[in-house]
Amino acid sequence: MSYRELRNFCEQMRALGYHRIISIENFRRPNFELVADILYWLALKYDPNTDISDNIDEERHRVEFIKQITTLFVSKARLKINPKRLYMADVYAVQEILKISTFLYKAQISLPAEEEEVHDFSLPSKLSNIKSHKVLAQEITDLATRLYDQLGKEDEVRIAREKALQFLSNVSRSGNSQSEQSYIQKCIQTILKQQEQSISDMSKYVSGLEREQKQIEEKIKRKTKELEQAEKRLKGMTSVKPAYQEEYDRQEYELEKLYQIYVEKFRNLVYLEHVLDAQNKQAEMEQKKKDQILQGVRGAIQKAQIIDLRGGDDDGNDDQLEQLGDDSRLQSSNQEKRKNEFMRQQHGGFNKQQMDEDGELDDIDDLSGGENEEEEEEEDEDGIENLDDDGEDADF
Repeated sequence: MSYRELRNFCEQMRALGYHRIISIENFRRPNFELVADILYWLALKYDPNTDISDNIDEERHRVEFIKQITTLFVSKARLKINPKRLYMADVYAVQEILKISTFLYKAQISLPAEEEEVHDFSLPSKLSNIKSHKVLAQEITDLATRLYDQLGKEDEVRIAREKALQFLSNVSRSGNSQSEQSYIQKCIQTILKQQEQSISDMSKYVSGLEREQKQIEEKIKRKTKELEQAEKRLKGMTSVKPAYQEEYDRQEYELEKLYQIYVEKFRNLVYLEHVLDAQNKQAEMEQKKKDQILQGVRGAIQKAQIIDLRGGDDDGNDDQLEQLGDDSRLQSSNQEKRKNEFMRQQHGGFNKQQMDEDGELDDIDDLSGGENEEEEEEEDEDGIENLDDDGEDADF
């Protein structure tokens, strides 16, 4: 932001009739209250019917205020305003406010156009060469900025220009004056010395580059020789077999065979363990079924015996009790035999276990048949048929 723009802004605001005196120093530091007051006054001057809140106590209120001001001038006046610079409320905010004040100042000082001029005004039918106009406008702005920078250096350049003009005037008036000639000779000698110094520095730099180039070339040659030797050594090592290569290949082949055998045996072992577990489970289930069958048969026999004892004569009670004791001892001995046989089957193998189990089933059937024959002598035909039915149902 230049001093000229600040001055123009202050003058424009004074011309527009702003109620407060604005100084250039007011914008050296951020002053949001002053900026907000100026923007609110300009908005009302542009559109008195506008509805903009002047509350700037909180941050969100300030942001909303800047948005409303920007929307008003962008939508209605078609002015490009940067809201971020307005929110900064410093010198850069003056550039954006200057656009609004300039717009209003031009509208104030411009004369009202006559009706004929308004009707005669018309836009061109064809907007041709827009790109060339844009390029020309850009060149004009570049030249203006360059000229402005050069004018800013005028104080420094003026002294040197005056000295140069004075020197030329002295040379032209006096002709062959000794002072001017000596000065020119000194300048030429200094320029020659500077050139000689630059030439010597350049020659030193070139000689250093040549030395570095030679060193690099020598390194490249040495590295190429080392690379060739390494390639030859590699070819020799690849062509010659190691001392124990054949033995290593043979051991590797045997290791592959052994690994295959190991994998096969391990697979078979896992399968056999699985089968063994299944057979053990099956044997346990069968043993449970047999125990249930034996308990059912035993219970049926005991019920039948109790029924016989209750329904028979008093004289035969002692004989039947003795027979019942003998039967219970027989059943306990048979149960112990079955347990021993089951333990032998677990150690003896599965085929033997199946054969022994079949034999046990036959013994159980014989035992139940013998007991039924003894009971037939003491019971009637109807009781014997019911007992046989109960025993068959229990077996199944």
